[in-house]
Amino acid sequence: MKNLQNKQCVKVNIVYDINMNIMRSLRYIYCAIAVMFSSTALMAQTEEEVYNENVVVISGYQPVLQKSEKINIEHRVTDTSTIKVDFNYKVYPHRLFSLYAPERINPARLVGEPSAKLYKSYIKLGMGTYMSPMADLYFNSVKNKSFNYSARVYHNSSWWTLKDYGSNNYSNTDVDLFGKYMWKNKVLSANLFYKNDYNLYYGFTDSTWSVLFPDIDREELEKSEYSQIYNYVGANVDFRTSKTKVEDLYYQAALGVYNLSDHYASNEFRFNMNADLHYGFAWFGNEKEILGMQASWDLYSNTVDTMMFPYAFKAVSTLDSIKEKEHLLKIHPYFKFKMYGFDLDAGMDVFVSIGEKTKLAPHVILSQGFADDALHFSIGAIGDAVRNGWQNLRIENPYVAPHAETAITYINKYFLEGKFALMNNLDLGMGVAYQTFENAPVFMIDTNYELGNVYSPIYLDYDMFQVGINSKYRLSENLGFALSANYYCFFLSENSPIEEMLYKPNFDIDLGAFYSYNDKVIVSLNTVLLGQMNGLNIENNEFVYEKMPIKYGIDLNVEYRHTKALSFFATFDNIAFQRYFYWTNYPSQKFRLMLGLTYTIPSI
Repeated sequence: MKNLQNKQCVKVNIVYDINMNIMRSLRYIYCAIAVMFSSTALMAQTEEEVYNENVVVISGYQPVLQKSEKINIEHRVTDTSTIKVDFNYKVYPHRLFSLYAPERINPARLVGEPSAKLYKSYIKLGMGTYMSPMADLYFNSVKNKSFNYSARVYHNSSWWTLKDYGSNNYSNTDVDLFGKYMWKNKVLSANLFYKNDYNLYYGFTDSTWSVLFPDIDREELEKSEYSQIYNYVGANVDFRTSKTKVEDLYYQAALGVYNLSDHYASNEFRFNMNADLHYGFAWFGNEKEILGMQASWDLYSNTVDTMMFPYAFKAVSTLDSIKEKEHLLKIHPYFKFKMYGFDLDAGMDVFVSIGEKTKLAPHVILSQGFADDALHFSIGAIGDAVRNGWQNLRIENPYVAPHAETAITYINKYFLEGKFALMNNLDLGMGVAYQTFENAPVFMIDTNYELGNVYSPIYLDYDMFQVGINSKYRLSENLGFALSANYYCFFLSENSPIEEMLYKPNFDIDLGAFYSYNDKVIVSLNTVLLGQMNGLNIENNEFVYEKMPIKYGIDLNVEYRHTKALSFFATFDNIAFQRYFYWTNYPSQKFRLMLGLTYTIPSI
């Protein structure tokens, strides 16, 4: 008989008792009919045989033996043999291989060290419109495992006159020396710096001058009578351990000192000490907890000669000089640990100063990463204290009056931030924050100066709500984009001396892009948009609020690398030809073009 899953051969031994010829003929007919209905060969045998055959099965195999159909004949066939079917099979898993074989990636090769040429210093020179020279000289030591040092000298200035506003000359010169020494698990670094900044209080028009001083020609006014010169010199020393393991004791200590003097005999001296000490423990499991303490102490000494002021100062001072000292101590104990997969930084900020009550602020940051840190969220509350000395004030407003009042500002910030790595080449960050400011500076035109060209700070309390977003997208190694945007909303206290926040925009947007062509031509574009802000002017001896228009600027930089050592650049500033007013009565320069070159000095 035949089965659909296998084939079997059965030997059958048939014995016949019929001797008549007619029955022999019937036997032949019977055999023919049996062959037609069965593919199984019938063979006579005299001995019992056992069937044994190898069966190859694909997938799960369940053998089934079907019964044969009996032939309806008159005579009975008796099989003298016993059929024994023994199915023995094994499953052999066989791995299938694809016919496609991907091409192997060759490993990257690094150029052997030492390099053929090490570029350790460069000279960058440029010249722009408005008679604006620029020079940047930089020197750095070659590779060394234990010692590194560098030096830089930078200068940028403009010597031009604005229509209706006279000369707006300015000059910035920086000198910075840096050194670092490294040995086993320790690093000692130090830097020495000097900065010279020169600018004019040019914020008055020719018509204003002619009304106030009709008998004096503006050109006869010496620039030294309404100029400002700052000399800023100082040094910093930092010593710390370079151990990176959490369970190792980490310590850091730093000293800093600077002295600021100006053209009107104002002098500010600051001495700073700060330290950080922390150690890791394994208290709650395998993760290490960090217990630490940060502290800083600032000493300020301010000296004023009240007999020297910019031109057109109409007030009278009864003191020849003023000396004052101020201390600010910050203490920040903290404890960092993991809890249910969250990172928690818990601590307290303590601020101590002379003549004021001790201030306390929470310092708590809770953060968590998801999907291998592709998503990361942080929520927290932190505090800070900033001393608004003359150095800080003149950085924020270069037209601040000499001998301006100083004060300490206390800040509390509550925030929620998220960072998202959506793709390998796209990063997105979003955040919302609410900040409270106590005794914060806001600048107003000082009425003691007749020309209305000098600002002084007033200190008040206010709150600020901020929503921000930033994103970086790198399409390829040669093309990328960056975007940041912020929206601000200010809330003044009920007893505020001003009605609206001054000289702070309600939003800002910064869009940048860069493109590199074969690493020979590099182009970068930066666009800045500043929202509307409120200004304050003086008319008929009264303050008048004014809406300062939205400001937008487009800057373009192009660099052509002629060789590895020599390149040429062109800078196009303020392509939109806008005249900005960041501060009332102080217009900026319009479009400026600067051309220059950079030469990098190789060291064998």
